[in-house]
Amino acid sequence: MAEPRLLLIGKLQSTLDVLAEELCRLGRDVLATNDRTLVGQILAEGKADLVVIGGGLDEPARAEMRDYVLGLSPDIPLHLAPRGEGTSPATALSFANEQVVLYKVLAAAMRDQSEG
Repeated sequence: MAEPRLLLIGKLQSTLDVLAEELCRLGRDVLATNDRTLVGQILAEGKADLVVIGGGLDEPARAEMRDYVLGLSPDIPLHLAPRGEGTSPATALSFANEQVVLYKVLAAAMRDQSEG
């Protein structure tokens, strides 16, 4: 199975760049941006298989971005990174990686069902 393409959306591009670099070291295919126009372009071109929105955005901005993404790609798996005490970019990193793994497991299970 090809590596799913993760679109990571957040507040600070510098933080997103670090997270993308670390996820790439884990073998993940990542595009990371805080630019709404680029998010729209990536989704319109079908360059993402799943989306994670980080916890750095305030709740109204996260809700707006969630609605924007789902308005463009209603069927794309979208996950909101946990927020609150004890969360950080490092926890967002593990959360994003976990979502990629779960995406792959679900895809494999669906393949098994269609073959069996």
